[in-house]
Amino acid sequence: MRKFVMGIALLLLFLPSCQFLPVYEREKSVQLELGLDLSNDLDEEVIAVPDYFKACFYGWDNGQLNHTHFVGSNGGDVTVPSGTYTLLVYTFGTEYVQIRGENSLETIEAFTSDITSSKLKSYRRFSTKAVEDPIVYTPDHLLVAKGEVIVPEFSGSVQRVDLHADASTVVQTFVFEMTQLTGLEYVESAEAFVTNQCRSYFIGRGEASDDACTVWFPVEVNREEGSLRAVFNTFGIRTGEESKTYVHFIMRDTGGEEHNYSMDITEKVAAPRHVIEIEEEIDIPEPEGTGGFSPAVNPWQGEEIDVPIG
Repeated sequence: MRKFVMGIALLLLFLPSCQFLPVYEREKSVQLELGLDLSNDLDEEVIAVPDYFKACFYGWDNGQLNHTHFVGSNGGDVTVPSGTYTLLVYTFGTEYVQIRGENSLETIEAFTSDITSSKLKSYRRFSTKAVEDPIVYTPDHLLVAKGEVIVPEFSGSVQRVDLHADASTVVQTFVFEMTQLTGLEYVESAEAFVTNQCRSYFIGRGEASDDACTVWFPVEVNREEGSLRAVFNTFGIRTGEESKTYVHFIMRDTGGEEHNYSMDITEKVAAPRHVIEIEEEIDIPEPEGTGGFSPAVNPWQGEEIDVPIG
């Protein structure tokens, strides 16, 4: 009883100092619906549906980032105050593409990282340029949507706000096909480098950068069909009277030797059709050795020994 009375006394003591704070209204919940255009420059190639997207709301008047949300491939609920925004939505979590400069529509930029040192050594063994452009991974497809959106003030008549955005890739796709090959059975693996590519893409401005780079990508060896095939993506190809685009192929034979072939493809990449057929005849010589560790075992030399058993 004594403890109960003391508890009541303490409650009465602190009650005048308590304040009843108002419950602030939750920011308006908005439904964002995404439409995805999964086509690209090749009829037979379809872009895979990404798992996640990042939705960025920028101030309409200043282009500065205000709010970000993660949604699925169909969109989802986002929480954002009323106002007018520039909505920018892009694929999140690709293998090679990275994003920087996100705080502003002018600076948000998609790029890929430099290739590994081992791939770089292979390229520099046959390159004759004194100063190389950055050599980077070919970008993944990056689906981007951009547009003005208005989130109205919350009121009794406004029960739901629906936003819609259509996303499509900002990356160009090309395919190489080589069929004039002799000695393809000796090719263990192949890779390629294409020069004169745009280093990055400003997704808020909708334009590729002017910085140059060389992109790397793997090449598929099809011995049954006797061909090499490679699909590569790019943020864009640099243009100009003095701009030349070359492709460099590195083929490694079963003996461990590298064979390098270079072609000028400036006119081919400028054509509307993004399938580039390499018509030059290429002869891969038979390797002289296996190129690996091949241990040899001498025939067993038997010897009979009498072992006394006591």
